[in-house]
Amino acid sequence: MPLLVRFMLHHLIAGFAVGALAAISLLRHSGFPQSWIGVWLYVFSLGAPFALGSLATALAMDAEEED
Repeated sequence: MPLLVRFMLHHLIAGFAVGALAAISLLRHSGFPQSWIGVWLYVFSLGAPFALGSLATALAMDAEEED
């Protein structure tokens, strides 16, 4: 697997995991929705931005190190 693809997958998966854990933590304290589709949508609605934020931060920090 190319180095760039591995770099991107690593940061996307790590960021999504953090976002999913945050969503599950928020759901546990505020009460679960009635349907599992609601839980799934909530987890993905927080997981996706965390994943992209993690990737963007990693790319920005990697660019600063090369300067």
